[in-house]
Amino acid sequence: MMQIFKRPKKITLWNSYHPVGAWLLLLVLAAWSVRELTELQQLMKFNAMIRQPDTIALAGDNLPPEVIFAKAVELNREGDFQQALRLYLQIEPLVDTDFRVDVKYNMGTIYLQQAAKLWNAKGVWEYGQINTLLDLAEQAFKQVLAVEPEHWQARYNLEFALRIRPPAKEAEKADWQGHKSSVHAIMPGIPEGGP
Repeated sequence: MMQIFKRPKKITLWNSYHPVGAWLLLLVLAAWSVRELTELQQLMKFNAMIRQPDTIALAGDNLPPEVIFAKAVELNREGDFQQALRLYLQIEPLVDTDFRVDVKYNMGTIYLQQAAKLWNAKGVWEYGQINTLLDLAEQAFKQVLAVEPEHWQARYNLEFALRIRPPAKEAEKADWQGHKSSVHAIMPGIPEGGP
């Protein structure tokens, strides 16, 4: 009897995998898709918060810096400057250099607005506080300009801060009661104190 040899089955991409491997691959792809969908939903939620910052509740949420920044801008618009500054200081170390420029600029603007408001309301009576606010504003604007020298708004605000700085307080005059023996000033090296 003649023996018939079967040609070996050609291995292709479709028949080389075991069915368990195919199911495992399908399961991994499904898990990856669910994870990506969850991240997409979270990003959509954050974008909605950024569009409507008044809906952002800061208590206990692990929010990205962009959302906190949007809330700080909203608080600044509403006039809650201290809370806005607190949020800016909170996100400053978490962001990259380009984003930090925006954070620093907004902080400097708040300090400058507060100094100008105090200067217009109280004048030199609040000299110490005005100078402190102007120093903080100048520092923030200089940091912005160190990274972005062409940031014209920061440059303008820095010049404005330097321009509105109140004059330095005069030192109190010493209560010295002395008498002069001569009308000529006594200078070392000139004999008899005269010219």
